[in-house]
Amino acid sequence: MQAPSTNDRRKFRRFPAAQLQVSWRIRKGFFTPYALAQSEDFTREGVSILVKRQATGDSALSKGTRVELRLVLEMATGDLVVERLVARVQNQRSIGDATLYGLMFDFAANRYMRSEHTKAQLGRIEGILDRTEKLRLRVQPLNAIPAFARNDQS
Repeated sequence: MQAPSTNDRRKFRRFPAAQLQVSWRIRKGFFTPYALAQSEDFTREGVSILVKRQATGDSALSKGTRVELRLVLEMATGDLVVERLVARVQNQRSIGDATLYGLMFDFAANRYMRSEHTKAQLGRIEGILDRTEKLRLRVQPLNAIPAFARNDQS
């Protein structure tokens, strides 16, 4: 996990979203198909996704665009699925042949987004990702941690 930068403005810590599958679509109609995206990190307030340029068309996603998301957190005991999440594109950055989008959940969008159940589900996902990251850090070898890596060139 990357160390937070000094100019990071997030209220909540970001968690790597290795097991989180994200599908998105622009909110224009009920029958618009979902497109898969690679999730980069997650908080209960939003998610960042990496989308190949062909999937977005000619800059279909721009700042302020509303998208509908489906999140699937894969676990050994069963998947945790949250559908019909509404988010707005807050920022975008080109990375090679893909674009990284920062999406912020829009909790005022509709009744489903205002419900405590939706907020609780997002909190559960954040908690699971937090515990997974802590476990990963705890079981990694000491040489993988920069502060403990030995410099054997003495």
